[in-house]
Amino acid sequence: MAHPLVYVPRLTSTQTLTARLAESGWPEGTTALAEEQTAGRGRLGRSWWTPPGQALLCSILLRPAIPPRQAQQLTMVAAVAAAEAIEATCDTPTAIKWPNDLYVQGRKVGGILTETRLSIRGDVLEQAVVGIGINVAVDFSSQPELQHTAISLHAAAGREVSRIALFTHLAERLERRYEELLAGRSCQDIWSSRLLWIGEEVKVITPEETVVGIAVGVEETTGALLVRTSDGIKTFQAGDVVLHRQH
Repeated sequence: MAHPLVYVPRLTSTQTLTARLAESGWPEGTTALAEEQTAGRGRLGRSWWTPPGQALLCSILLRPAIPPRQAQQLTMVAAVAAAEAIEATCDTPTAIKWPNDLYVQGRKVGGILTETRLSIRGDVLEQAVVGIGINVAVDFSSQPELQHTAISLHAAAGREVSRIALFTHLAERLERRYEELLAGRSCQDIWSSRLLWIGEEVKVITPEETVVGIAVGVEETTGALLVRTSDGIKTFQAGDVVLHRQH
């Protein structure tokens, strides 16, 4: 991972740049790193806001050649690696909110965005761009809509946190977890053990419906969320999850 490393101080999105590099034939492991994104994006088409120089913003090119049904495994690998990197850098316990958000002290500190492309025949993932964004020094006190739901590593750790050290730990752990995946060893058990709100009443919001029930776990291989409702177990491949008692 991070070989080669493409550093751009300011760009629209590391995801967009890495996808372009992939189309130009750059090798697996190519990583785009930026100080600032003018059009950063998150899951479900949302924007990702961070001031210049205050977050770790990177995207990694992978060529996994795995079945499409295992695509969620890449997000699992990245989330586990990012959580491990945070803990190695600043000793701050890190959880994962299904399916791709990083949480410390009950607030969001980062997220994962995985974008894939199928092979011509559609039987394997030919290419994946995994974006990772972590708030390192962002001050949310001037953002009323975020100050109670988001946090930076500086605030969580009570001290300055090195982005260089964080990135180094991230690259090392992502490479290790990715190699394990390609060797047939899933990190789903580790990912699942870090998930928030399993066993609690949650609200799952999708474009089609809003469902309230008990989050009982995740499906093996796909990582889909399993929620027990009055109508039985419902399976969610995507959606927003919040604790029901908070709303």
